[in-house]
Amino acid sequence: MEFSRNLTYKEIHERFVSDLNGTSLMEVSLVASTAPVAVILRTFMFSLLFLNEKAKLSRWLFCFLVFVLDFSTLIVPVLLGCTVLADYIILLIATCLSLSLGVLVLCSARSYREQTHLNSQTILSFDMSGKRPFIGNFRAYVLIATAIAILAVDFVIFPRRLAKAETFGSGLMDVGVGSFIISNAIVSPEARGVSTGNTGFISPVIRSLKSSLPLLVLGIMRFISVKGSDYQEHVSEYGTHWNFFFTLVIVRVLSTMLLRLSPGRNWYGITGLALAFLYQYLLSCAGLRAFVLHGRYGNNSRRGFLDANREGLCSCAGYLALYFIGVQVGKFLFQERSTVGQWIKAFFALVTADVVFYLLLEASQLYVSPISRRMANLSFVLWQVAYNIQILSSFLFCEILITVAKLKDVLHGAVSGGCEACYPTRKQKNNPCACLVAAINRNQLLYFLLANLLTGAVNFSVQTVFCSTVKGFLIVCAYLLVLHSLVFILHLRERSFKFW
Repeated sequence: MEFSRNLTYKEIHERFVSDLNGTSLMEVSLVASTAPVAVILRTFMFSLLFLNEKAKLSRWLFCFLVFVLDFSTLIVPVLLGCTVLADYIILLIATCLSLSLGVLVLCSARSYREQTHLNSQTILSFDMSGKRPFIGNFRAYVLIATAIAILAVDFVIFPRRLAKAETFGSGLMDVGVGSFIISNAIVSPEARGVSTGNTGFISPVIRSLKSSLPLLVLGIMRFISVKGSDYQEHVSEYGTHWNFFFTLVIVRVLSTMLLRLSPGRNWYGITGLALAFLYQYLLSCAGLRAFVLHGRYGNNSRRGFLDANREGLCSCAGYLALYFIGVQVGKFLFQERSTVGQWIKAFFALVTADVVFYLLLEASQLYVSPISRRMANLSFVLWQVAYNIQILSSFLFCEILITVAKLKDVLHGAVSGGCEACYPTRKQKNNPCACLVAAINRNQLLYFLLANLLTGAVNFSVQTVFCSTVKGFLIVCAYLLVLHSLVFILHLRERSFKFW
């Protein structure tokens, strides 16, 4: 990419991530598929390498080796898939699956004499109740993908088609905020059926405002740091003063208010869809689309708070709709299920819902509007629901596959969301946990903050746009190694940081 010599580096950097058109929905889904494939590879490798070695190793050596394995199998394939091997994504997925199959064959051969021959009915009736590791996997990978993308996008190793689309289009980074919203919605108290102890309206809203204060403070700090340091910014993403943290605050508070007004738990999804359609009506028929794209006076002015932050303010409506639909998805996931057969039925229900939403998305793009993350329009909401259900169902499929392998005595001590210490049986409650997925889920907000701070530090230290492919890849690898080492050490020391 060539730039004029008269531009400052800040202007060059901003142009490097601006005016992009995205890629196909298929490519976004393929790149994202490296995550569940990586989970399978990690689980099989863990069973092969540490089945009989754990008792022979010291705790710290064991933890170090597990970290090396987790980083190599959980992080590196995803990094490769969205950077230097993005053009060979199918080959990368096939390689990881082939390695997993080879490891499974070795595990099967090693434990051949111990294998249990079970009929299909016995497998389908096996108890699979308890915690849901696939949800932990999904939530962790939302953060992992975000951490990779926010720095890698500043280097030439990150294909421009995977970066955020300017106005219309679907890039890999366009799923970030939507996935973050759904990640929080599916584990909300409403989704899990957990009573908050308040049936009124005022108290929950006040509590939501108080819990959102840290996010508000972080948003203000980000605004001050970006403006004060002359850091590069993409104004058309959220606006002049708005940022991701402010969107989270608005969605959290408004969702608390509207959830209290919702007629019942079975109406969350319908309420979300109604909000999405109403917002799209305002975009298409009430002039809101022209306002978001060109401002109040149609001249792209950024004068006044509303004009300056029109993208961030208006897109909150789409994200709020997405949150409600996410709560409905979470409600389905947290229904009482105990057997493998019941979870297989849940998997097919998710696949069916996924197909329906993708069909709705095609109709919306054809007859209403193309996908626009900038506006968070109806097509964007439908895409986010379809995409995230697809990833969730993929992780669920992995969990079912691993459970069946354990039943056949091919895999021992393997859990798709971590280790037996994360999801212990009665005989294994005192085992130390040394899993990167559990470490990330333990301090999610801290992980996100560290990723942003380290990204800023790299951008201040290096002119990322001009780095070669090799140098850029090594810098991103070093950044990810530092980030995950920090959260891993905190996890081993059982340190949890709660910001609200």
